[in-house]
Amino acid sequence: MTIEKLGEKYQIIIPQEVREVLNLQPGDRLEIKVVNGTVVMTPATRKASRFLGKHRQLWQRENAVNYIRKQRESWRD
Repeated sequence: MTIEKLGEKYQIIIPQEVREVLNLQPGDRLEIKVVNGTVVMTPATRKASRFLGKHRQLWQRENAVNYIRKQRESWRD
């Protein structure tokens, strides 16, 4: 567990270990909500949303772009 300080503009720094595990990049979006008094942040990829349309809930935990790239790689010999 890491403790971070809230900055003057209400910003926090996400620790490097967390960024690496979640593969977060500058510009990525996070869904932020409060659950039973706890702040919960979940990656919400905006790149994938352009592919998803009506069924975007199917891809909430999966980055569609990365998924497609992995699938294409698997086709190669």
